[in-house]
Amino acid sequence: MKGNASSTWMRAAFGALALGAACALPTAQAGNLEPAGINLGGTSFFDGFGATKPGLAYLGYYQYQHLNHVEDNNGNDSPGFKNPNIDVLLMLNQLAYTTDKTFFGGSAHLGFTGLLPLLRFDPSFDATSPNKLNSENGFGDLTLGAYLQFDPVFSGGRPVYSQRMELDVIVPTGKYSSAYDINPGSGFWSINPYWAGTWLPTPKTELSWRLNYLYNFSNNNPRDPAHLGLSSDKAGQAGWINFTASYAVNPELHVGLNGYYFEQFTNDTYSYQSGATPVSMPYGDTGKAQVLAIGPGVFWKADEKNMWFVNLYDQVQAKNHARGTVLNVHWVHPF
Repeated sequence: MKGNASSTWMRAAFGALALGAACALPTAQAGNLEPAGINLGGTSFFDGFGATKPGLAYLGYYQYQHLNHVEDNNGNDSPGFKNPNIDVLLMLNQLAYTTDKTFFGGSAHLGFTGLLPLLRFDPSFDATSPNKLNSENGFGDLTLGAYLQFDPVFSGGRPVYSQRMELDVIVPTGKYSSAYDINPGSGFWSINPYWAGTWLPTPKTELSWRLNYLYNFSNNNPRDPAHLGLSSDKAGQAGWINFTASYAVNPELHVGLNGYYFEQFTNDTYSYQSGATPVSMPYGDTGKAQVLAIGPGVFWKADEKNMWFVNLYDQVQAKNHARGTVLNVHWVHPF
């Protein structure tokens, strides 16, 4: 890929990619309240590129998770769960529309997006496990967002940088019941702004990132299996980054590494009904959640209307969170 040839290919390949708002990648969490519907590694290579011409695009995410550890506050297997095996299947559908409205002298293009996940959970534990988790299947929370996709910056006849800023709202429309430990929906509202960027230091190399912030509102129907008198709970504020690096084997095929790091900034909080005895961190909530994952990935441009991303993640470190392996497949199809 050289000079103008690189420029032409990049415009064709990424003119449909704008989006990837919060991708619901659910994890079964023991002891923390962070919502399922957040994009942990769902988007990866060339994330800063996106559509700058008006139009509609479909983005599909298909994911399998196998979680076989539940980690405590020290990053060790929690003694409360023996031989956990939690399998998660996700199908997420996203529509994104780039409008003809622009800002900043015409360089930033306004668009809107919506995402709806469908989830299936299959948790199992050893018969002698002190604790077990039950689950519900169904549609997850709806995510609605607005974004500004900036025009790529060109140097030497090729794109070298592109970025997008987006504000997403996670709406608690998904299936949720306080009778279940693992739900497709969270039961509360969340706000998730992010900044995505891609830097192309050479014609064949790429570095991308997505920096996220998460603010959660209260859940007024919390899980309370021991009837402690909970009236509401609130997941702590958090932030995370998705990061990638890739190399072009040929103009249609890129291979590289992808990863993400999630960190909860503030503790979960709990409110109690009048007359109840407060417990500061009930139900095994021993602190703030952290997850670090890394693995290989591939981008394949099948043709002008179909682009595929495949990412494998090994969650190498976690605290107050389930841990395991994640396989993600992402399909982009512009109309």
